[in-house]
Amino acid sequence: MLSRKSVPSSNGKTLPPSNQVDSQIQEQTPPPDNFSSMKPCSHIKSVLESKAKDNVFITYRQAVYIAQSISKDNIYTQKKDGAVVSNNKLVELKSKSLRCTECSLNNFHHNFICLQCPHVGCCSHHNHAYVHYKMNQHLFAIDSHNGLLYCFLCGDYINDPELEKIRIGMSNSSGYRSLDEEETEANYDNPTSKAVSGLKGFINLGSTCFMSCILQTLIHNPIIKYQFFNNDLHYFNCEHNYDYITNGAITEENACITCSIDNIFKNFFTSDDTEGFGMTNLLMTSWFKKKSLAGSQEQDAHEFWQFLLNEFHQDYHRVSKEKFDHDHCKCITHSTFSGQLESSIICSECNSTTKTTDPMIDLSLEIDHMKKTDHSLNLYDCLDLFTKEEKLDVMYKCQHCDNRSRAKKSLRIKKIPPVLSIQLKRFKHNLHNDTFSKIEIPIDIPLFLNITKYTSASISPELDGDKIFELFALVCHIGSVNTGHYIVIIKNGNGQWLKFDDSVISLISQEEVVKANAYLLFYITHKI
Repeated sequence: MLSRKSVPSSNGKTLPPSNQVDSQIQEQTPPPDNFSSMKPCSHIKSVLESKAKDNVFITYRQAVYIAQSISKDNIYTQKKDGAVVSNNKLVELKSKSLRCTECSLNNFHHNFICLQCPHVGCCSHHNHAYVHYKMNQHLFAIDSHNGLLYCFLCGDYINDPELEKIRIGMSNSSGYRSLDEEETEANYDNPTSKAVSGLKGFINLGSTCFMSCILQTLIHNPIIKYQFFNNDLHYFNCEHNYDYITNGAITEENACITCSIDNIFKNFFTSDDTEGFGMTNLLMTSWFKKKSLAGSQEQDAHEFWQFLLNEFHQDYHRVSKEKFDHDHCKCITHSTFSGQLESSIICSECNSTTKTTDPMIDLSLEIDHMKKTDHSLNLYDCLDLFTKEEKLDVMYKCQHCDNRSRAKKSLRIKKIPPVLSIQLKRFKHNLHNDTFSKIEIPIDIPLFLNITKYTSASISPELDGDKIFELFALVCHIGSVNTGHYIVIIKNGNGQWLKFDDSVISLISQEEVVKANAYLLFYITHKI
């Protein structure tokens, strides 16, 4: 995989890091009325003079067809026979044809269609479009957002008169041409033909809803999915997995959480079966690894999530033999969720500031002290409270002036994780009678979260795009502390919101998502 540093291209130019490519491409995108005036490049001209010309035209025509059919102006589209095609059908077509061949990302990232082969590559995060170009020297790609042609060697959008005729002809057409099935299959890989985006529920094996909800957040996390499908280091080198395959049974000695979840991923994305999945393998493994999980009593979903992340980390270092370095750990846990919190203590005597940095895997936000308000509460109110400057309860000895005083403390996010996990503290321990109660305060959930206000001033302005997050999963607890039930809401690759209630899956509206009584929230960085 490419590093996030700039990489020199074959023509000697320095190409931008992958997290800058998308925004730069958007800046270079010409307005439609200027597209025809763009000069053709010599690279595309030589390809169109070769024997590959006909195949290039077929691929370009199909890519423009898909990109234009999904545009915002086409809510409903008519076929030439007069039949109406709903926008949902067109979105479904895009999700199947324009999913990244390498990592299957399509909803959260910008994809490019190769003009010279069936490859579809993401243009953000892993930047598989650029990787494909470097490995295969396929210079040209079609922007899935607008149908424009991009040359990696030129580093810009390009045009050719013959290709422009195709684009204009399709733009002016009263309906979209229906490509025959044979032509479609000949030009595009369809990684979702067997399993539709891992859409499958879990059978409740006895108060296991807390497990199934957390598993769904992992399965539909594109970064974690990429890790499981593109790194076989663990599967082929885990001695626990070898022992399990040899003996055919899970034991306390060979129990491995990473192997168990790897098995679930492969089942969800490669099997034709859409029936509810029985996670007996993971259940047994979890019981062996953590005795308190054994039995049929309900458990806390957040604690189970923390348990899995800890196991991912331990399993990685057990197999890789790498020495642990928190800042550069490559395990699933740290490469996906790891960030840093900066604590600032201000001395009330000399006004000096002492800063310390601590690791962060998630944010746990208080909601119990937010009852008195004249407006409906939202997640930003919780973050305001979390980062609010407050006086310390104990006397603080300043390192600069050596005096003791009632200093003030505040928190900021110093290192932004790729996936931001948030817990809303809905369960309260009552010390006076040693019982637990549930806090039912409604908190509105933003679909997009801007954390700029809550980040440290030391973060580079170049990372401003990383401060916008998109909600893709939330876990909700229904009922009381002792007799409750967990459900999870997931955003799929088509932008639809699905509610998973164990093995039952149903569509819900965006309005229901915002008003959901969320307990755990999962946001993925949204590059702009």
